[in-house]
Amino acid sequence: MSDRLLKSLLIVLAVLVVAWAAVRFLGGDGDEPQSAPFSLESSATLTFDSVLIASSEDTLHLLRAGEIWTVNGYEALAETGASLKRALEQGEVGPLVSRNPENHERLGVSESAARQMTFYSGGASQLTLFIGGRGRAYDQAYVRRDDEDETYTLRGSLISLAGRGVDDWRDKIIVEFDREMVGRVELDYPGESLAVNREDAGWRIVPSGAAADSVEVSNMLTLLAGLRAIGFAADSVADTLSWQPPTGSVRVVGLGGAELGDLVFLDRGDVGAYVRRAGSPVVYTISTHIANQILKHEEHLVRGESG
Repeated sequence: MSDRLLKSLLIVLAVLVVAWAAVRFLGGDGDEPQSAPFSLESSATLTFDSVLIASSEDTLHLLRAGEIWTVNGYEALAETGASLKRALEQGEVGPLVSRNPENHERLGVSESAARQMTFYSGGASQLTLFIGGRGRAYDQAYVRRDDEDETYTLRGSLISLAGRGVDDWRDKIIVEFDREMVGRVELDYPGESLAVNREDAGWRIVPSGAAADSVEVSNMLTLLAGLRAIGFAADSVADTLSWQPPTGSVRVVGLGGAELGDLVFLDRGDVGAYVRRAGSPVVYTISTHIANQILKHEEHLVRGESG
């Protein structure tokens, strides 16, 4: 037998040994047939009114009250319930990876390592999943059910939902309205107050009476009509902020006189700005650039003097 042939046979034998060891190590018992994976689709029919997502790092409590969802007491995204239900409906549980509990820690599905996701209805647990580390595919993770040793692969949005932080679940919409329904924008700064009124011939600044630059007003309204936060001030920070005086405030009034938005801004220096709705304790964060594009002084709004 030539050295080349012997070397090839040894390589093949080594590959077979590694494959056999992997099956024994992951499956716990390679001679037993694999168990059929459980289905998340059937779980989507569950009626749940709260979800607890817990890990060694944090704990999130999603709670529904009527049509409103909250996360750890904060207002959550309107689509929270629909997102969770859709994730259960579309979640794909793959083949058995391991039935050996000694592999739970390595696969990230142990109680200490996993993101534990429990669905409740009326305080009673309906389903508990331990979602662990990423699988071999980029969109895959390991998962097992509570009180079961079997670990499977999981695909779908449930993986990313389980990994969200509190702020990821919170509603980042600060104000939202139809910009075509705006009749007046009131701007107040320390030492300066003005308004921009919609007229048949365009926008006019009050009280000076100067014609406003339509492009500047349009840009401002575009930002205000769907203003979204990039984050939230921590409670410990929000409680220490002084809003007197604010950097500026903006009140948007509709064509019929109804208030569409009332916002207060506070400059954060070179790292952005704080903003809150008047009368609300929630403090959002936005970029300095966006704040500056909204908080326009008259000198930047007069037609022919924009910029």
